[in-house]
Amino acid sequence: MEYRFDVREDTRVPEDLRSQFAAIIRQDMAAEADAGFPLLRRFPNSETASVPGVFARLAKPDQESLLDALAHYSTVQWSYDIVREKRAHPVLGPYLAKQPLYPKRDWHGERPKKSVLKKSITEALTAAGFVRQKQEAPPPSGIVEFAHPDPAVQARLIVSFDPGLMRQMDFGFREWLLPRLAKHFLLQDPRAFIPVIGWLAYDHLWHGAGTNNPICWDLISEANLEETGRLLVEVLERLTHLAARINGLDAGAR
Repeated sequence: MEYRFDVREDTRVPEDLRSQFAAIIRQDMAAEADAGFPLLRRFPNSETASVPGVFARLAKPDQESLLDALAHYSTVQWSYDIVREKRAHPVLGPYLAKQPLYPKRDWHGERPKKSVLKKSITEALTAAGFVRQKQEAPPPSGIVEFAHPDPAVQARLIVSFDPGLMRQMDFGFREWLLPRLAKHFLLQDPRAFIPVIGWLAYDHLWHGAGTNNPICWDLISEANLEETGRLLVEVLERLTHLAARINGLDAGAR
């Protein structure tokens, strides 16, 4: 199914540059889907747990249309008009109505304490070379910032820990876009945002809502705690590669 997206003349973002962003994101997502979701299937995330099954039930043309839509809307400024447009999309609309998928056991009772989770994840990131950053004005106790192991990568890794029922841990790269590209995505309204620009995270890309709300890893248990740390490092390596591909467009930005 071929779907034509509206091109908005009122945006200051160059359409050719935005479409190149979307194409790179789509290639990455398509590679994950074609491989059978080897990374996404392991996410301890109820919000994305149903994605592989939902995707597999789609006809091939609809799978292609969904990948087009997820990549496209991740690069478009959020608005209520965009929300309505996404809901009206013949493939993305039903996809966004998917429900969280939970294990058929006492998954909430299996969770580690916040302090244990924070310590384990911090140790895993530190072992991988991420450097915890100290702020002049200390952030809330549940938020930790790390510098990337590669000094050439300027992205800030933000990890947020929240013991609430529907939340546990979310993470992503902030300020990951090189300045020569980022200047093309500046928005006049300080409250406005473009999903992938503000928060580079696989959970957000595959969830598809395109909001500023956390899409959390909420199924972390004491049993999978160490594996979660290793998985997080693997995901961040993949995101770093994706960011590098997008930032490779910098040489052509005017």
